[in-house]
Amino acid sequence: MEDTRYSSTLQGKNVLKHFKKRLVVAHRSPQTVTSYLRSIEFLMDFHEEVPQNLEIDQIIDFLHDLKDEKQRNWRTIKIYVAGIRWYYQHMLDDVDTASLIPYPKEEKTLPRIISREELTDLFNACINPKHRVMFRLMYSSGLRRCELIRLTPTDVDTKDGKCRIRILNGKGSKDRYTVLSGKVLEELREYYATCRPKGFLFNGRRKGEPMSNEGLRHALNAAVKKAGIRKEVNMHVLRHCFATHCIEHGMNIKTLQYLMGHSSVQTTMVYLHISEVPLEHAFSPIDKWEK
Repeated sequence: MEDTRYSSTLQGKNVLKHFKKRLVVAHRSPQTVTSYLRSIEFLMDFHEEVPQNLEIDQIIDFLHDLKDEKQRNWRTIKIYVAGIRWYYQHMLDDVDTASLIPYPKEEKTLPRIISREELTDLFNACINPKHRVMFRLMYSSGLRRCELIRLTPTDVDTKDGKCRIRILNGKGSKDRYTVLSGKVLEELREYYATCRPKGFLFNGRRKGEPMSNEGLRHALNAAVKKAGIRKEVNMHVLRHCFATHCIEHGMNIKTLQYLMGHSSVQTTMVYLHISEVPLEHAFSPIDKWEK
């Protein structure tokens, strides 16, 4: 079937090709490149026109359609806005138009988590041992989905008595280390000895290729259903559980910020609002110094 979208025409393809080159040279992350390209692709398809021929009102119409007709959430729309703004500012040198595109205020929502009992049920519901160790690693190390699927065997660092995971080119193109549970390390070793993955720690259908987002999502949904968990559970929930439980067990907020790979401590502090911190060890500072 012939692709009739404007982004598939010669003009549309040229726009996307040059935009991708600029993004890569600007050293934007692979995720940013993909999302920014998608924003311009959808903008062209909506108006059947290249961006340089559009007026600001037409851009607003496109964003309004995303919310009003397609029911996209504000976080998704913010990504579209960021991509379109970047294109006008850096590809067209049109700072005026870029500044007129409104940046939506994101709705403040607390991260969703599941209980420790539900986590146990989820892990036990995994029929495939690979899926079980993936989800346990994701929770126990606080990994993002994209970080998990890009892991290689050499990212598991146990040299000189260390037990940690190396994250290369994480969000914002930052490298970092995060914790690795001794229990999960043993499970990883058993998995590796059995499956012998190539290239990436968790292969997809073919050796040497990483597991796809779709494959990971399908495995999680199957485990959630089998475990009888009625809450909405996605990959981020496991990461949210890691952060929340770390705080509940007394981890310093700055340490957690580093492990999570957050640029701002304010992002990390949202987990303080959903943590159930016991108060039996709380004290008033005046009792510590005043005599």
